[in-house]
Amino acid sequence: MTPVDLNVTAVALSLGHVVLGVLSLVFAKLVKDWLSPYNTEQELTEKDNPAFGLALAGYYGAVVLIYLGAVRASGPIDADAGSADALMAYGRDLLWTLAGIGALAFSRWLMNLALMGSTRCSDEIVRARNVAAGAVECGVYVASGVVIAGVLREPGASPLTFAVFFVLSQVVLLLFGRLYARLAGYDVVGQIGQGNLAAGVPMGLTLVAFALLISKATSGEFVDWRTNLGYFAFDTVVGIILLMSLRWLTDLALLPNARIADEVVRDRNVNAGLIEGVAAVGVAALILVVF
Repeated sequence: MTPVDLNVTAVALSLGHVVLGVLSLVFAKLVKDWLSPYNTEQELTEKDNPAFGLALAGYYGAVVLIYLGAVRASGPIDADAGSADALMAYGRDLLWTLAGIGALAFSRWLMNLALMGSTRCSDEIVRARNVAAGAVECGVYVASGVVIAGVLREPGASPLTFAVFFVLSQVVLLLFGRLYARLAGYDVVGQIGQGNLAAGVPMGLTLVAFALLISKATSGEFVDWRTNLGYFAFDTVVGIILLMSLRWLTDLALLPNARIADEVVRDRNVNAGLIEGVAAVGVAALILVVF
């Protein structure tokens, strides 16, 4: 039997990244507690608020995506590097992750303010225990995490490119969410306000799907502003057209004997909402891989 050639230094460096990821989650929890106007522990344990738990799960998932984006951007640490170089690499990954967590907090504030007009997901989640709003906020968090990870992954990126493409991504993500609500065939915001989970799930998943397409527009190598902004505009516009068109065709193929709007509004059929949302993510993943 051939003995296993184990590089102890490489394993130790990898374990260091795992520990750093856990610390990033702990820091993200502290930020969430600090920025929240309510007691997160109370919502999770004493009040057993499922809407809050759903949103918080999306938040932690987004933090993991951001950390992975930061680590991938810096690349693996050379096993032959000295301890000082390794510490610098860890520090760089941590700083970018902290910047991403701050950007995630801004994204949540922006989407809560403008995504669904006068309906505020945060109020619905805490005041009404609205799981539909929780599903939307979960999708907002994950979508923002995907976008931020894409921006961090951009070769040649700098704090300026991170800030510019993050803001642009948030704007188009917000506009897409509003467009989806108008073209869905039913009153998406009204149904979510009524706690209809069948309406909240597809909206949250569709935001994630569009975020995957935005990440394609932002994660390429930075060449210059004109080139990268042109790619961003092209990928965003084409992505919206393809996603909305193929999503409709996929719904037609997967649920040929039912209208999504009727299933969501009349029957509150979460199954139909899940199929619509997963189809959107699947279409986005296909576009991302094929193109």
